[in-house]
Amino acid sequence: MNRKKLFLCKAKFIAYVTNFGEDTISMIDTKKDKVTDTIPVGDQPDGIAISPLVKHAYVSNTTNNSVSVIDLFSHKVVNEIPVGEGPVGIAATPDGRKVYVANFGGTTVSIIDVCKLTVKHIEVGDNPFDVAFSPDGRRAYVAVTISNIVAVIDTKKESVIDRIPITNGEFPRDLAITPDGKKLYVANRGSGEPSTVSVIDLKRNVVTNTIKVGIRPNGVAVTPDGKKVYITNISSDNVTVVNACDDSIITTIDVGDGPTDVCITPDGRKAYVTNFNAGTVSVICIRKDKVITTIPTGKQSSDCAITTSCFPF
Repeated sequence: MNRKKLFLCKAKFIAYVTNFGEDTISMIDTKKDKVTDTIPVGDQPDGIAISPLVKHAYVSNTTNNSVSVIDLFSHKVVNEIPVGEGPVGIAATPDGRKVYVANFGGTTVSIIDVCKLTVKHIEVGDNPFDVAFSPDGRRAYVAVTISNIVAVIDTKKESVIDRIPITNGEFPRDLAITPDGKKLYVANRGSGEPSTVSVIDLKRNVVTNTIKVGIRPNGVAVTPDGKKVYITNISSDNVTVVNACDDSIITTIDVGDGPTDVCITPDGRKAYVTNFNAGTVSVICIRKDKVITTIPTGKQSSDCAITTSCFPF
């Protein structure tokens, strides 16, 4: 067993869940699958991302037009950074040096330098919702909902270099990229039934496949081994599991009321699904593709992120 695998076996993972309806973050011990702490943040927290560089979590506060910064050692908010209008989706670059924030209430993405605490804004289109990065960190991909595109940002130049039209789908929401950087999965929250997920070839920046899933897909996550994709369907109360090799549907898993987001442990063993209407998190065993427990969290649980605990042993 190599060092990385040994560390993952010993490591303790913490899931952080935003509770949109009560302005808090729930911390979940993924070994015990229980909430261990609750952290107050700003108004209507939606997205959450973690920078491994500074050991901070970044939470987008939709009503405050700000990002709360949580120290992962003290579990307290240590800063609040103004961003654009109606921030929702948020992601940290792979090196953790910058955090990108999709400002759904406007037309921009805010870029936070986590060390300098400076903020830069980039125009991307109408109502950007989510951000994902290529594994090498050279590109950021932004789901721009009303414009019905995915904007491509050169992270070195910090400027838009391409816009990928979404075909066979409407209102792109969450994004996830395979670990090899070849595919981008885009949940299209159109009102039709069934709704779709667009598969984008990132070498050519074109949609090459469309997957029919449940009603109003929203959250997307790829397993660390790149074999499976999990998509939450808000109005179907289930999760679609896709084979990332050929984009075929493996199974559908019933979860709680209004599944909104999904995140996966770094060891690839569990998926955590936030159920917005139920205020719970469904825990899925990746190997069996079955719900193994449900965790009460907070009112309107929205987004989630998982990281190795600062105190792993």
